[in-house]
Amino acid sequence: MVEVLFEDESLIFVNKPAGLVVQQRMHAPDEPFLHDLVARQAGPVSLLQRLDRGTSGAIFFSKRSELNVRLTRQFVRKRIRKLYLAIAEGEITEARTIDLPLARVGAIQFGVRDGGKRAITHLEPIEAHPAGSLVALRLETGRTHQIRVHLAAIGHPLAGDWLYGERNAARPMLHAAELEMTHPLTNQPLRVAAPVPADFRDEALRRGILSLAEGVQPLPAFP
Repeated sequence: MVEVLFEDESLIFVNKPAGLVVQQRMHAPDEPFLHDLVARQAGPVSLLQRLDRGTSGAIFFSKRSELNVRLTRQFVRKRIRKLYLAIAEGEITEARTIDLPLARVGAIQFGVRDGGKRAITHLEPIEAHPAGSLVALRLETGRTHQIRVHLAAIGHPLAGDWLYGERNAARPMLHAAELEMTHPLTNQPLRVAAPVPADFRDEALRRGILSLAEGVQPLPAFP
């Protein structure tokens, strides 16, 4: 069973566990995947967004295909806000906006390249230590591996990110903490948060980051 964060007749938001792929992979047809698990719980659903296998947190599915155009329009117009928590290597003490273009540089790898697609990540530090920093990130664009590449590009890769940094944690320490959108039927604001998982909290504590110790999920208010 997948943890449901919010559900009504139109949408279902779930808390994706790290290690689970979102959609079926051609070379591993028998591997469990999130889209199938959610469909078994809620009936037919449409997948409109993705999270990397190693990323945990909030992701939503549409339960009514006739609403998909409205939801896609919100993505295109950047009206679906995504807020992530990450544990990054090193000490990050200042907020910044990372505006670096991304392009594919390998079979599964992306990198900063002139002429690539524009990618913008807003970063806000929450707690900083030499052993690692807890940061909040809001995506203005939604490129593949955007947070992972951007953090590596500024010299602070995700803890545990074997592709862009080091395999020094159980997984890349990235958590989709919050999704905010306009409900496609009611036109009312909808905000859904996913609690920080135990492995993320344990890695933070191992690095001396105490902001998550009492079960609080610190989410700064981005403009």
